[in-house]
Amino acid sequence: MPNQPLILASSSPRRLQLLQTLRIPFEVHMPNIDETMFPNERADDMVLRLAKLKASVISAQFPGRWILSSDGHKLGKPKNEQDAYDMLKRLQNRVHQVCTGLCLQKDDNIHALVETSNVFFRPMTDKQIHWYIKTGEPMDKAGAYAIQGTGGLFIEHFEGSYTNIMGLPIERMIELFQQLDLLNNWLNL
Repeated sequence: MPNQPLILASSSPRRLQLLQTLRIPFEVHMPNIDETMFPNERADDMVLRLAKLKASVISAQFPGRWILSSDGHKLGKPKNEQDAYDMLKRLQNRVHQVCTGLCLQKDDNIHALVETSNVFFRPMTDKQIHWYIKTGEPMDKAGAYAIQGTGGLFIEHFEGSYTNIMGLPIERMIELFQQLDLLNNWLNL
């Protein structure tokens, strides 16, 4: 069926927001899968495996439809303020990698990739960390920060995709859409 919307296999608010900003028509169907990391599994392998698994599960439910799934390396969300403090203390004055697996699938037509970005945190004083925690922003964010929010104050710089750090590597996703001539179709161009 022509012009069917993309199916997003994610309920991430940031992924939803990014797709809405691009005006790509989509609907959300979240698969129920086990996202446990395998023993000794590398982060990039895990995010690719989970992105493919999510797309595969939803593709089986919606044959003939394009499915977009994504999975990010899980620094984890803080359990409480002390956990947020500990996370931010570990990140400050260091670099860490954000890995995101992306899969675009329609039946047996599968395109998958991993995007990695480096995030460099500024040194933070205890007072700054406690202030940031009191904003509430870190409490529902992986790694206890949001680069697109107040947490951006503490980012010295980054290498790679800004939207990847938010949870969806838009640049690489659009490349796939264009290679497969999907973008013009979804935008009715």
